Amino acid sequence: MMPRSPSSIFVLRNNDLGDVLVTTPLLAGLRLAFPNAKVSIGVGKWARTLLEHNPDLDEIVDCNAPWHNKQNCNFPANSPKTFLAGLWYVLFSKESRFITKSKHSHGIDILGSRQGSWLLKRARIHHRFGVKGYAGGDDWCEDCVDFREDRNVAKAGLAFLALLDAKAEIEPRPRIFLREEERLEAESRWGERKEKSKRIILAPGGGFPEKCWGDDNFSTLLQIFLEQTNHKIAIIGSREDKKRVQANAPSSKPIRMENLCGELSLRQSAALVAQSDFVLSNSSLPMHLAGAFGIPSVTVLGEWYDSAQLHQRQWGYPEGLVLGKETSNGMPNLFEPEDVFNIYKKHANENHPRSL
Repeated sequence: MMPRSPSSIFVLRNNDLGDVLVTTPLLAGLRLAFPNAKVSIGVGKWARTLLEHNPDLDEIVDCNAPWHNKQNCNFPANSPKTFLAGLWYVLFSKESRFITKSKHSHGIDILGSRQGSWLLKRARIHHRFGVKGYAGGDDWCEDCVDFREDRNVAKAGLAFLALLDAKAEIEPRPRIFLREEERLEAESRWGERKEKSKRIILAPGGGFPEKCWGDDNFSTLLQIFLEQTNHKIAIIGSREDKKRVQANAPSSKPIRMENLCGELSLRQSAALVAQSDFVLSNSSLPMHLAGAFGIPSVTVLGEWYDSAQLHQRQWGYPEGLVLGKETSNGMPNLFEPEDVFNIYKKHANENHPRSL
């Protein structure tokens, strides 16, 4: 029988950056429901900084597990090589041994996978919780959240609270805890606010090319912003994103664009988003950074996605729009940059009436 008050809860989220962010509402719920329990999360080294200064956590554990992420999972999820790499990690890695020594009473594999269940069992966590109907491992769990394709991912994470007999009302929105100096640095980077000039984040990077809207589309959109607005534009992303977008600033207007790709840490990028007015991106981390701070956004999908409406339900936020194909409704084409700009103007006007 499961104890009503867990003594130590280990949350497994060795996945990508956006996945880690949408786990933070669950962490808040666990802290609220079980204030005396130790709450730990296992994440890849690539995501640690997003969780710094989070009061809902007692411990961030290195968990560079080689499955279901773009960072160190080099083969398809169900391939023999991924199977063997995951098994080796669970049985022999230093990180796995550390998790075992921590003696957690409860474990939650938010993604829900067979490898995740192996890790929780190997760690001798008696009360294990996973996901049924996604990537396996549910037979090794005490109870599971049912996978539903049309359910918001953050809300699906919060469903684990009910499995632990916990009652906590938590908004399904990512939580990032910035220090005051981080916000001040971002404010300084943006510079003085001017009338009718808003702060626009452009984020052209993404995990897989087929999931992205495309460099040419973002370049054209940037050119439209430079020619038709007085807004300040900050381009953020990794070093590899530096040359994704190209545009010529009109000679009649001062330069209002700064390409910061590869120059900012994750937390500096988050702070820049927090001090912005609007975010335009692929389905990637900046979409969730905007969601964390309630910043209006437009997320533009690539060829891989068949339904923007489904993506909105899964990953979207109330003040954000997702644009892309809707093949079931006879809309098989991606949005053109001019259309995205016009939709941006309408959406920005609704959220910032004086921004245009």
